[in-house]
Amino acid sequence: MEHLKFAEYCQSFLNDPVRGAQIFLHSKTEQHSYSDLIKHALDRTHYFVNSPDSFFALKMKSSYKLFVHLLAATLSQKNVVILSSKEPEASVDKIQKTIPFTKVLTDEPMDFSGDISFPDIKVNPDHPAFTILSSGSSGSSKGIPLTLKNVYYSATSVIDFFSMTSNDTSFSNLPHHHIGGLMIFWRAFFSGGKITTDDSQSYQFISLVPLQLQRILEDSQKTKKLQGCRGVLIGGAPLEEQLKNSAHKNNLKIFETYGMSETCSLVLLNGKPLEGQIVKLDAEGYFLIKGYTLSKAVPVDAEGFYHTKDIGTKNPDGSLSFKHRGDLLFKSAGELINPLELESRAKQLPWITDAIVVPVKHHEWTNAGVMIYKTNDETKLGYDLKEYLKEFFHPHLVPKYFIEAPKDLIPDGIKPRRFDISQFAQEFYFKDLFHYLYVPNSNAKKLTVFFHGFMEDHSDMIPLMDNHKDTSFLFIDLPGHGRTTVNKFKTRAGVFNELISLINYYKKDHALILYGYSMGGRIATELTMMGLTPDILFLESSHFGLVTSEEKEKRLSSDRKLLTAPDLDLSRFFEEWYKNPIFGNYNKFSNYIIDIQKKIYHNPNEWQASLEFFSPGAFPFSQEKVVTLLKKQNIAGIVGSEDKKYLNHFLQMKLKLPELTINVIENCGHNPHKTNLSEVKKILSFNI
Repeated sequence: MEHLKFAEYCQSFLNDPVRGAQIFLHSKTEQHSYSDLIKHALDRTHYFVNSPDSFFALKMKSSYKLFVHLLAATLSQKNVVILSSKEPEASVDKIQKTIPFTKVLTDEPMDFSGDISFPDIKVNPDHPAFTILSSGSSGSSKGIPLTLKNVYYSATSVIDFFSMTSNDTSFSNLPHHHIGGLMIFWRAFFSGGKITTDDSQSYQFISLVPLQLQRILEDSQKTKKLQGCRGVLIGGAPLEEQLKNSAHKNNLKIFETYGMSETCSLVLLNGKPLEGQIVKLDAEGYFLIKGYTLSKAVPVDAEGFYHTKDIGTKNPDGSLSFKHRGDLLFKSAGELINPLELESRAKQLPWITDAIVVPVKHHEWTNAGVMIYKTNDETKLGYDLKEYLKEFFHPHLVPKYFIEAPKDLIPDGIKPRRFDISQFAQEFYFKDLFHYLYVPNSNAKKLTVFFHGFMEDHSDMIPLMDNHKDTSFLFIDLPGHGRTTVNKFKTRAGVFNELISLINYYKKDHALILYGYSMGGRIATELTMMGLTPDILFLESSHFGLVTSEEKEKRLSSDRKLLTAPDLDLSRFFEEWYKNPIFGNYNKFSNYIIDIQKKIYHNPNEWQASLEFFSPGAFPFSQEKVVTLLKKQNIAGIVGSEDKKYLNHFLQMKLKLPELTINVIENCGHNPHKTNLSEVKKILSFNI
């Protein structure tokens, strides 16, 4: 640090017109050069110097203005704490009781005097550059002071790792009141690089939480842009294996990160310590950290190691991976949630007799907070409890779901096990989304998941279940079918991510087998493409994707007209539907009448709405992409001899997918599981 003279470094952007003219920040609404940045910082430096206050809170929406004030605080040696711009007033008052700031600065328009002289103040690298909030394990948020030395070593260790230069642009899309989002600015500043918040711009580096990565991978254009990055940094939560596989399949240069506020952001990249960091695991698997970026406010042992509450694991190659927190805290949408603090506040209500907060897996927020509560007032609802908590906590910290506890879940006078509460909450969440049947097996080593076809439901697949000694089964009503409604899901991506979460919840560490019929086969294929990696993928009469975008558009347009006739007669519709030659003689079988009678009572609007998710025209992958990603996948195709369309399709795909085995069932049409159940079960039994 002695080689960096901070004031002189800032002055260099004013002395060198070329460097000063370089863009520091570009957004869709504003653009600021390094010269602008230093001039604005110097102006605010004089504001700080002339102020009688010595400790300020920065509650700003603008990341640029926040960074201006951080530079100014460093140059003036004043203390600042960074707050979320959405922090409720009650929360600000509470924070002020432990962090002694005397004035709150917002990013409302400010008058600039234009004074850009450097004050005669010596910058101490051990003076706090800022204080950032981090949730404590048993109480209120605590302030973590980080020095200029912490910030500099953190920034330059990443700069050196990636050989970042002034030609590099970093995309900023993380909250700047979190250390991960803030250090993007410091890394750009110390490398002379550029920051953009405009997604139409090109950039070389981006920091994402797993949710953001998932959303990008669902958009081919955004994925293509990420393919041009030199570094896609993933943090904030563990990166699940299927998402990592999907990123690698799309040739993304992803780097798993680990760090925290106390270490001024990153200490590990892809499991390896950055320059100046020593990271190891203790006997119980907790991370121990020592290095230049460690805040002086945290306790250390005799050897200088900070004992975290994070559990890790050592991989065969010697790298380290973060697994989960060892305490009760969890992250939701990037925010660290403290269950004890929420529970304590809820119990202050006279009508709440108990409250427990647990996380559930959630495709949008990684985890979602759920409050399970007991009440002595039947007129009070979860909504009332939620509104009460919003008075005291940032909106992102308030649980997303509130569930009144069943009588036996939280017995009076007995402390409940959080594990039991978590299991209840997760299953409640899944059952609120999907209607499904899970058939457990205490000796299970495998999980077999069945996906039905269009206008079917999970009960159509139950006959395929056999008495396997080591297999559990999962049968799911897909949205718009059976008792799972379409309106539970906002987006197509949401459907598939929730299916992955549901399957992984019951899969645990077992082998996975996916079986999909027709539409269900496309769904099983897409889940595999997303990284679910089944040991065997069974596809009954299923397509591997249309070839061109024109074909997709035509099919989606056609499907949008299905079942929309104002005088729709379902009996007549099915009579015509099953005359299609691909179904062979299905309409002559005895169970045909039973199937039709069940279908007639279903709401056709639900089937129609489901086509926005499940039409072949909505399938996001081209056939070429499917072939590329599934070349090594173990696939068992099942097709009826009378279904010439799909038989030919399987034969064509066999030429492209060498691992595909084709099982032709004689005298069957498009749905062999209906017309020759025993043969289909034989194929399943042989392979499972």
